[in-house]
Amino acid sequence: MTRHALALVRLPGTLLRHRFLLRQLAWRAFAARHAGSYLGWLWTPVATAVQFALYMVVFAAILQIKVEGLGIDVARRPAVGFGVFLITGLVPFVALADVLQRATRVFRAHASLVQRVRMPAEVLVLGDVAGTLLHHAISFALVLAYCGWRGHLALAGLPWVATGIALLLLWILGLALCASLLGAFLPDIAEVVGLALQVLFYAAPIVYPLALVREPMVRAVIEANPITPLLGILRAGLVGAAPPPAAAILLLLAGGALALAAGAAALSRWRGSIPDLV
Repeated sequence: MTRHALALVRLPGTLLRHRFLLRQLAWRAFAARHAGSYLGWLWTPVATAVQFALYMVVFAAILQIKVEGLGIDVARRPAVGFGVFLITGLVPFVALADVLQRATRVFRAHASLVQRVRMPAEVLVLGDVAGTLLHHAISFALVLAYCGWRGHLALAGLPWVATGIALLLLWILGLALCASLLGAFLPDIAEVVGLALQVLFYAAPIVYPLALVREPMVRAVIEANPITPLLGILRAGLVGAAPPPAAAILLLLAGGALALAAGAAALSRWRGSIPDLV
């Protein structure tokens, strides 16, 4: 069995053995966002609800932008406004971007812990990831509630939502492990990741539907972006959009599994060097 496969097989056991530390790190990462405030984590749903309300007022009530080309059966589900289309793509992307930005700095942010406490490096990384995702899970729960309330989300769409969340988590975990190690070796990787995320944001149908892209070369680049089929799966469940092809979903699964295996293997190989680097 290759090093990649061995590291991936060992990862669940490592996390299970250190589950108490994992929970503590996750809660610490989650609570640190609003430490010292009176409302604490309740600021997350408040801020998200205000943001959603602004999107709906500006894009639906004022600009009245319509979204077409999603393949929605309007006889069964209501038409999707631009505000709903935007939040169903923006919330998952923001979660991914936030996790990756934090992952590039996680070892340097916890340098004293890394240097003084012996623990698997992946536990620290995934603990921080879990705490960050808990913050964004609140926002995603509001997206689910709103889509259900407006009639966009149906029971038949829940398997698509579950599939999209599972694939999103797979990519997040894999990329976070890779980004954390790169951040330990290269202090400037956070800036590189930030620029790459800006490119990925506009190279995915987050603020525009894929049907609007007519240029064949540009469309090919957008379709090659793994965020594109990922958002397609989530929107298939959330608003009833046409799902991406099965081949694109399988490639998305394979790419996420490869990223997770590569990240686990890299941390297993170079974990001993991390305390000296930070």
